[in-house]
Amino acid sequence: MKNIVFITVDSLRADYVSGRKAPESLETLPRMTEEWLTCSTAYANAPYTKQSFLSILSGSYPWTFESAETGFDPDRGHIAERLSEAGYATGGFHSNTYLSPTYNYDRGFDYYLGRDSGGDEGTESRFASLFNTAVERAVATEVLSELIYWTYRNAGKQLGIQLGSNLYKPAEELNQRIVNWTQQQSEPVFVWAHYMDVHNPYYPHEGTVSEGISRRRAVKLFHKVNEQRSEAAESDINTLERLYRGEIEYFDRQLGHLLERLDETIGLEETLLVFTSDHGEAFNEKGCVFHPGSALYEENTHIPVMIDGPDIRGSKIETPVSHIDLVPTILKRAGVELPESVDGRDIAGRDFETASDRVVFTESYDHEDGGLMCTDGEYKLIRDLETGEEVFCRRNAEPENINQPDENESVIYDRLAGALDDHMQSVTDAEVTDTDGDISENVRLQLRKLGYKE
Repeated sequence: MKNIVFITVDSLRADYVSGRKAPESLETLPRMTEEWLTCSTAYANAPYTKQSFLSILSGSYPWTFESAETGFDPDRGHIAERLSEAGYATGGFHSNTYLSPTYNYDRGFDYYLGRDSGGDEGTESRFASLFNTAVERAVATEVLSELIYWTYRNAGKQLGIQLGSNLYKPAEELNQRIVNWTQQQSEPVFVWAHYMDVHNPYYPHEGTVSEGISRRRAVKLFHKVNEQRSEAAESDINTLERLYRGEIEYFDRQLGHLLERLDETIGLEETLLVFTSDHGEAFNEKGCVFHPGSALYEENTHIPVMIDGPDIRGSKIETPVSHIDLVPTILKRAGVELPESVDGRDIAGRDFETASDRVVFTESYDHEDGGLMCTDGEYKLIRDLETGEEVFCRRNAEPENINQPDENESVIYDRLAGALDDHMQSVTDAEVTDTDGDISENVRLQLRKLGYKE
């Protein structure tokens, strides 16, 4: 059996990996783009984390089970469970609150960061540990948690001070934990690693385009723009985007270091490598900042997808793909039977590109009054399920306002509209479960500190 390394990163949009927006100093990501199987028309199945990871780790659409609010459904097939049953040692590494055991993402993992110590007790400072414990106790009541959040927000906004520990573990620390764990394994391993460095708040890094911006200024700017959103000044948005590019440069270096170290511990020659991001990020294009759950434009849905392995040749796939295709691609390489709930296809299979008429979907919020987008790679159709309003356009020429097909495009519009109707019908017909979950006030606080409104 092959080792499997599944790398995901938060908030990385495709046009910052390759193209004119990509930082010039990138080394690892451009090399992967050239040498790995690269999907140029890849889409997130949701524009924000808590829905997109339902698809990333299951191969099924988010709306199939309707439990984005409370996490990974008990009936939704989890890739780690399948690989664990097949004899893999499974390790999950992340520091995103939405992916914590609170939301059931740790299913099937022998080791899960945030649930198991794994011998890493000394990596967090004693002060940070005491602070986080105090916060958890302090938020026993909703009123007090509001007070703590107000204090946190105003310390950041007015003083540029990040109260408590970092909101996520930096890539360098995550790398060390991954390497430590793999060194202790003797079985074939499945590693899933999710990096938060590209997610806001963005911090400056030496030797990147963000060098020279103070950390305090970066923290203040995040809080300011997070409050103002589309009303933020252009100069603030530009500085924020500069910080974002610096985070990508930092992550690119750390990704290279991870691959080098894993080559030493498990060997990459016979390892399946899969890379993607959970969604993109907007900088006031079309009135969107960061990654609001309603954003279905390119900035928030077009993502990188790259795959490498001993039986996979480096090439470009232009046929549309999405997150639901990653689990079947991985499980096929591992010789593991797919769960019945999988909606995606093996995109590394030899016959995949014959699907020239393929359409992929991005779902936003609820299937009753949320939003839905589909694209065939050239055109896309976005539908507001509450108002019925639609945007139809070429994929790379999105308008800011409602746009309708012209006479020559009516056949394409009809096809995409029919695809949306069929997708909605399949969601409605699917057997769903509604999972109740008790989300602690501490978890809610951490999510709000990361900029999430809900």
